[in-house]
Amino acid sequence: MAAGEGVLVVGAGVVGASVAYHLTRLGHERVTVLDSRGPDTLPGSTGLAPGFVGQLSATPELAVLAKDSVATYRALSAAADEPAFWQVGCLEVATTEERLAQAHQDVEHGRGLGIEARVLDAAEAVALAPALVDAERALGALHIPSDGAADPVGLTRLLVAAAESAGARFRWRTPVQALEADRGRLVGVRTGATGELLRADRVVLATGIWGPVLAAGVGVRLPMVDVQHPYVFTAERPELDDTPVDAPIVRYPDHAVYTRRHGRRYGLGSYAHRPLPWEPAAIRDSAELPFREADFGSALAEARRLVPAFRQASPGRRLNGVFALTPDELPLVGPVSAVPGLWVAEASWVTHAAGVGRQLAAMLLEAGSPAVDPGRLAPGRFDHWSDRKVRETALGHYQGIYDAH
Repeated sequence: MAAGEGVLVVGAGVVGASVAYHLTRLGHERVTVLDSRGPDTLPGSTGLAPGFVGQLSATPELAVLAKDSVATYRALSAAADEPAFWQVGCLEVATTEERLAQAHQDVEHGRGLGIEARVLDAAEAVALAPALVDAERALGALHIPSDGAADPVGLTRLLVAAAESAGARFRWRTPVQALEADRGRLVGVRTGATGELLRADRVVLATGIWGPVLAAGVGVRLPMVDVQHPYVFTAERPELDDTPVDAPIVRYPDHAVYTRRHGRRYGLGSYAHRPLPWEPAAIRDSAELPFREADFGSALAEARRLVPAFRQASPGRRLNGVFALTPDELPLVGPVSAVPGLWVAEASWVTHAAGVGRQLAAMLLEAGSPAVDPGRLAPGRFDHWSDRKVRETALGHYQGIYDAH
């Protein structure tokens, strides 16, 4: 790609901001990012993300992207007046002998990926996170010291500020209504109520769960399924202050539960419920749906009994957020071969967002070798699959994605 050509990024959440950040880091200044929201609000998926950043994965590509993300988040936070990432570590609590044995295998697996980990006994795990580790059920825990907790909104603002200072332009309150193609090639996007055409040599779709809606307008199917997911908080606790997080993030793989501190509250999520797909018919600002007790109540009740901090705490905010799954749990990163000029950075979590941004920027600018084999993340890798197979396979990973991520 020639140095003078422009790149237009649709979506200023954590992924879109990361793409802009890494493009400017590679010296490309002609970057414009569009978002329907204002700079002070991020009610999309980024604004709902719980901020868990875990690197160890059964899928090597995800581990590479997560390690890359941690490095970026650490650097951004170190240079900021208010950090947005805290390397507090992660505990994978074993409540069965089988999971404890798996933890020892994960130490070796992590070593092969360049991720340090060790197995703690139950007392050591409780000492690191007494409010979150069930002392009666824990047999031990896998400890990954380099994992961390993020403030996704804060991280996005740091990425935006760094990209802007390097020349990127962010156009807020500019909703994209449609992608515009001419003779099979993408030439720009239609924005606002008037449908103004904004032209660009390359358009990067980084709109998360709404990516398929826009892509379908130019005849492109993105192989991802939007799925609902619950996350709940306690009410503010009198023993807690405004410290964002002071203990490891904690996961219970045997129960598909994860939990962390959020300042004066604790938060908890669970995958132990039937997958609930959602199909957006149009672009909207929020990725939050109504919280239905019938869908999540029993799973969250069990999760609350598992985590000490939730057993006696008054309930706080309840979220039903939406994120995207793919059939192999990997994000969609790269060019769309059927429509030249269209690139995507979709189906990525905060955990991998900075790595995805770097991957796409390197590919767009042909700047060295991408960290991950582009074929493994190619948006068209499921083109030969039926819609039904994409959907059923992706939803089948809903609970399993817990281990992969």
